[in-house]
Amino acid sequence: MADRGIGENAVISSIPTPRSPPAGLRRDSGRAWLACVGAAIANGVAFGIVYTFGAFFDEIRAEFDAGSGPTALIFGLTLLGFFGFGAASGAWFDRVGPRPLLAAGGALFVASLLATASVDRIEAAYLTVGLGMGLGGGLFVAPLTAVIGGLFDRQRVTALGVVATGNGLGTLVLVPLADALISDHGWRTAYRWLAVIAAAAFVFGLATVPRPPARSGPAPLRIRNVEIARDPVFRRVFVVSMLFGIGLYIAFGFVIPFAERNGVDGGTAARTLGLVGLASIVGRLGLTGLARRLGAIRVFRSALAAMVVAFALWAVAGGDVALLTVFAVVLGVAYGGFVAIAPEVMLVLFPRWPPGRVLGLMFLSVGVGGLIGPPLAGVLDAAGWAEAAVIAVPLALVLVAIVVARGLTEPDPTTD
Repeated sequence: MADRGIGENAVISSIPTPRSPPAGLRRDSGRAWLACVGAAIANGVAFGIVYTFGAFFDEIRAEFDAGSGPTALIFGLTLLGFFGFGAASGAWFDRVGPRPLLAAGGALFVASLLATASVDRIEAAYLTVGLGMGLGGGLFVAPLTAVIGGLFDRQRVTALGVVATGNGLGTLVLVPLADALISDHGWRTAYRWLAVIAAAAFVFGLATVPRPPARSGPAPLRIRNVEIARDPVFRRVFVVSMLFGIGLYIAFGFVIPFAERNGVDGGTAARTLGLVGLASIVGRLGLTGLARRLGAIRVFRSALAAMVVAFALWAVAGGDVALLTVFAVVLGVAYGGFVAIAPEVMLVLFPRWPPGRVLGLMFLSVGVGGLIGPPLAGVLDAAGWAEAAVIAVPLALVLVAIVVARGLTEPDPTTD
């Protein structure tokens, strides 16, 4: 397959030789599937906890007497670190493997949850939730995705879908759980319980996820991030993922408060966001199956189109629980399919690039969108924009993403 990346001027060199993988580890084996489950649980709990912020939003805003914009900035900083730090951790994964990154990142993530339970001003929450949890998760979420890409050949797209499904399950379970904990025990105790859950998940991940076996054939291209950023195809994918991130994380940050303002009780609003996680499982597993038949890039573009439909439904839903439910299902399927297929798109487009670096930079693009989206919506909301008008902003940006994604094409598998 032709490399869609750096091209003829790239310097081909061996990546520094890593420590050997566990003896007997084969691609597509039962041991590889166990690692897939471990990665799905560790990443799923991390994603689910990050996405609980909508349940904490009003509590934190009231506690510190802060506006929507400053409160939403906590979520934006978390997403920037959680996804954006993949640009560094992906490159480190190519050198040291996943376990050191999961150990260090998991410890920082758990410590930050515990510290958040004791913060006394919103600036401290910027450090604990925004940077601590964000950077902690950013150390391992991209590497745990990349390691699964290296453990599978024939079933790679399915395995990546399973890992992505863990993220949906985490959202489905942990958002309503966080809301219940907040209602029964307060938001500070809720963060302490989430720390316990996270610690258990990360220990399981450390016990099950190995380094992938070395691949035979030509050595990967040794390239720097700046060289990747110059590639026009990569820049197109980066912009698409960034615009997707803006839209998605406005929804994750504001669907609960917007629903509550329209008369929906807090528990139902939290379950609506949890339903996004449930529907995303259908998207992650169902659309990855379609990607094997129709091509990853075609399904990637279709998921963006479905997001436009979801935002249009949200803009008119108000307090109509039935419409909010349909919105949640459509958004979940679209978002789940997009995030499950995006790693496969990168690996298909750039087969000779180091996988950790490639996927880390893809995560960065989503993180930039996460930094922009929730604070932007918070500012517009505080300025008095109607909720439908606030929602129209990410809808328009996702339409732009669809136009940009039209320039992506499946590589010709017959070329070398």
